[in-house]
Amino acid sequence: MNALSIDGHDLTDVDFTLYNEASQTRGILTESFRNIGFRPLKTNVLGTPDKLRSAVIDGEIDFLVMEADKNPEHMCEFIRDIRHGRVGANPYLVVTIVTWRPDGQMIKDFIDAGTDDVLVMPASTRFASGRVDQLIDHRREFVVTTRYIGPDRLTGGRGPNDELGTFKVPNGLRYKATGDETAKPNSAHLEHANDMVKAHRLRRAALRLERLAAQAERFRAAHPGTPLSDTPLEELLTLVDEIPNRTGGEGRVDVSELIASMGDIRQAILTGASANPDIYALLKVYVQALLALQRGDKKASDLVLRAVRKAKQVVEERGQGLS
Repeated sequence: MNALSIDGHDLTDVDFTLYNEASQTRGILTESFRNIGFRPLKTNVLGTPDKLRSAVIDGEIDFLVMEADKNPEHMCEFIRDIRHGRVGANPYLVVTIVTWRPDGQMIKDFIDAGTDDVLVMPASTRFASGRVDQLIDHRREFVVTTRYIGPDRLTGGRGPNDELGTFKVPNGLRYKATGDETAKPNSAHLEHANDMVKAHRLRRAALRLERLAAQAERFRAAHPGTPLSDTPLEELLTLVDEIPNRTGGEGRVDVSELIASMGDIRQAILTGASANPDIYALLKVYVQALLALQRGDKKASDLVLRAVRKAKQVVEERGQGLS
């Protein structure tokens, strides 16, 4: 006999994991999700953090539901670990948080961590089943920023100024419930999604660095002799450190040469060249070269050469000034 959701999805083969440290509500939630259509033989009920982590690492989960009231901060961090690929092989695991406390800030924290849904209990079987159907049929596409990976929460779309937008990710719940092969979290689909995440993170970081460099260049030109405040300078240097690690182009001569030259530029900033607007103009050229390489722009090599040559010039001038 098939186990059908309210909208008629067959949940018989869905590998469902329920995590709940509170024994007094564990049975209630188990029964609630059984009534939705998840089968006992395919349901794994866990009560300790170690068992939860092991289950995610093992990877035999299509749908993960976690009751979060006992330790919400830990749940938020665990969701981020999943989304950033620090736990398990599937950062796109379908995740729902269950809470018995309708606390607005706590719910926002769960959403900001990257959960797909937050289900406030008590809820009727029909309501909860509808939320599961939503994850099967209309799961939100993912968005990547410099700090966040997870479902896109903008209700009106990202708009024309966001050139990256969102993208679909594997959905094991949908695959098991509908047979949609495009949603299957197999190695090929996971690798494709991971490549998308890397590309989006690199591009967002590069665009952020470009904006910071432009702001610093304008500030130094307008206020000669005035130090750049620590906060933007620290973020700028952090991005200069992070971006080479995200390129994944160590084997390419153009990328490797560009990254090597930027190490010299970073050192020049640290030793006092941050007072020179040209150093930030150079950073913009570096970012433009990197973005062009990422796009496969045929002018990218010229930009790389320009950035490398300018970097050498600035560093040499800085060295002469210190001698």
